[in-house]
Amino acid sequence: MAGSWSGSGRVDSAGGSETIRCRARYGVADGGMRVEQHLVCASASYQFNIECRASDADGRVSGNWSETTRNVSGALTGALENGRLQAIVSSPIFSAGLSLVTRGGTQEVVITPRDNDVRQVSIRLRRS
Repeated sequence: MAGSWSGSGRVDSAGGSETIRCRARYGVADGGMRVEQHLVCASASYQFNIECRASDADGRVSGNWSETTRNVSGALTGALENGRLQAIVSSPIFSAGLSLVTRGGTQEVVITPRDNDVRQVSIRLRRS
């Protein structure tokens, strides 16, 4: 997982759907028990810059995240099983479901915001 990734996907919103381009950088420590993610995505209408730090303790994942273009931050909690992370990211003003699956040199990320104009962000990344 460590290293650089890039790819594209879709943003589905109340107003329709559009293509989004993304790049990610991961740092891994403690034998894979801690990870730092930096994810930058942009489309014609949307841009986000997410930084996340998380750790795994027997399949229970916890950490924190921030979205720097909107100055929002919060907690990440979830579970890691068979290479799939299912998590919730939350703050006082934003929450979303997060699914992340890594298989070899491909990674799929799905972010499903709650009570938001954006309904889902689906991204497929490949190791750069």
